[in-house]
Amino acid sequence: MKKIYRTLLIILGILILLGGIYAVVLPILNPPVARKPAVYLYPLQDSFISVNLEVNGKIIESIPDYKEGWNVFVTKEGIIENNLDYLFYEAKLNKLTIPKEGFVVSSSDLDSWFDKNLKEMGLNEKELSQFKEYWISELNGSKYYIIKLLFDDFLTQNMNLLVSPTPDTMIRLNFYFKGVDKIVKLEEPVITTPVRNGFTVVEWGGILEE
Repeated sequence: MKKIYRTLLIILGILILLGGIYAVVLPILNPPVARKPAVYLYPLQDSFISVNLEVNGKIIESIPDYKEGWNVFVTKEGIIENNLDYLFYEAKLNKLTIPKEGFVVSSSDLDSWFDKNLKEMGLNEKELSQFKEYWISELNGSKYYIIKLLFDDFLTQNMNLLVSPTPDTMIRLNFYFKGVDKIVKLEEPVITTPVRNGFTVVEWGGILEE
């Protein structure tokens, strides 16, 4: 009996050790990817604008080519380099902190949910349409989706956005998405609609746990 007990303890210890290794190795093997953060620039007049990223990780895609930063000409209507609506990048992150609060939305209701809630969160019609054009097609493998808005502190520490001249208004909506098979009870955050004043910068993007 004692031998069996010792064997069980050894097995338990091995499982705990493997769990710790898994927790450390998994983020390295499967780093969270910030997918398609789109950065819109709305200066008060046609301007040259500098945009730099401080990413805790690695930038893997960008349009235009990021190199050591973006220095772009932007019209007061928000057109970048005469042909772009937004700056685009993707990045593998070293860290992901997920808020407790969030929403659970049926995949069939995503379109209408985005229409209502993203407007309240600050997106205009063009930004909302382009958000949905990308994300509706990506969120199609599960019955429900958990949707959480990443904290500003997390964005500052891991996906910091530095713009010069300094914007008067900054709206950053980067979401965490996770597909689930049934409704999960979550406390929903309070949505505060931002007011756009002066030179405005808007960003949307997301991280999809697969």
